[in-house]
Amino acid sequence: MEKLKRALTVSNVLSAIVSVIKFTGRFFDVFGNPQKKGRWFIWGDSSSGKSSFIMQLIKEFAKTEKTILVSREEDLDDENLQDRLKLFQMQDVAKNFSLVDDTLEQLIERLERRNSAQVVVIDSVAYFFMGYTFEDYLNFRKRFKDKTLVFVGHGKGQNPKTEFEDRIKFDATQKVVVSGYLATNKGRKYGPHATQYVVWEKGYQDLHGQQKN
Repeated sequence: MEKLKRALTVSNVLSAIVSVIKFTGRFFDVFGNPQKKGRWFIWGDSSSGKSSFIMQLIKEFAKTEKTILVSREEDLDDENLQDRLKLFQMQDVAKNFSLVDDTLEQLIERLERRNSAQVVVIDSVAYFFMGYTFEDYLNFRKRFKDKTLVFVGHGKGQNPKTEFEDRIKFDATQKVVVSGYLATNKGRKYGPHATQYVVWEKGYQDLHGQQKN
């Protein structure tokens, strides 16, 4: 029988040191300073601005944290991926940012190395976990519970496209839906000034015919 852990008092919990990632600008406005561990789930339809939002979020993380993008949906030599890297000037955070196309087993091996990335962005779960079960997902996120894991999913309207993605959304601590070049924070933590992040101002205005405050 597994030994029971000691029950914690309110004082024990409140005295625990919580490490956060310092966000700036519009990201701080919408998300505050997120805890330096946790699970994000970001989803959206095709042509919603999701890929651009992911790249902007990665750049914000990589300002202070070692960040890795696991690109399973796009090849690393894909022209669209290269264009986004240039558009968002990802070379500015090159010392903290890298890209791989690892399988689940390869990524586990990589993350178990010393000084591995703190922030792991997996795009997308439909490709990364293809052939795996939700239990495999749970084992993976439990294994790396002290990291920030960002899972990217497909959307069907305002909802995740598949049951598997919906279950990851339910499990996530931070949830973001991207639609019409607008990322909406639906997570457990909000920033001090807003709940929505405009991914591309011109595209948003063209779609909605108004300026987002």
